[in-house]
Order: sequence, then C-alpha cells, then structure tokens
Amino acid sequence: MRHRLLIGLCAALTTLAACTTVGNGRMQTLQPAEAGELLHPGRTTRAEAERLLGTGCTLRFDSGWATTHYVYRDGLPRALDFVPVVGLVTSAIAARETELVLLFDPDGVLRKFKLRHNTA
Repeated sequence: MRHRLLIGLCAALTTLAACTTVGNGRMQTLQPAEAGELLHPGRTTRAEAERLLGTGCTLRFDSGWATTHYVYRDGLPRALDFVPVVGLVTSAIAARETELVLLFDPDGVLRKFKLRHNTA
C-alpha cells in the first residue's frame, strides 16, 4: 500500500513540475531589453506573439480584450510548498521565476506587456 502511495505521489509531483513552464522555452532567458525588441505595443499581433513565444495561457474577457501569460520557473513548483512535510523542504529552496503578461485589444493587437523576474 505504501509503495502505491509513493508511486502516486511521485507521479503527481512530476505532473506539477511539468506545469511550471508555459511557452516555447524562450522565457528561460528573456530579459527586458529583448522583450522590448520582440514586442511592440500597437503593432505586434497575438499570432506574432505566439510565433515568438509559443502558446501561453490566455484569459479572454467578454469585452474582447485578452491577456496571455507566460511563466518560467527554475526550481520546484510552488504547489509543492503546500504539501504536508514536503512543503517544509520545498519552501526553503530558492527558485527563480520569470513571468510575462501580454494585454491584447479586441482586434488581437498587443497594447501592453509586463515582464517580471522574481527570486523566491
């Protein structure tokens, strides 16, 4: 029984780890200057952004506006911090996270973007 529980926990942790990166991997090294060269508010379309960065997590509003989120996390997933006993170890491990949020108007044109680097 314990063996099955351990296998299940390992599978769940592997699944969580796979969810820590969104996009095509470019987020791993993306810096503000490069983001400014790639993304041009008022010109870059949603399709161009997807070609450059891969598929992100998109949230669409009834108004037609949408945000697309890209995340790269170097380290263990934050969800592990909430697992009993495991969280005692994972919450103490520093992790680097890069997040990019793109705001598109109803026509699919980029209006704003925000790049954030965080060391947790």
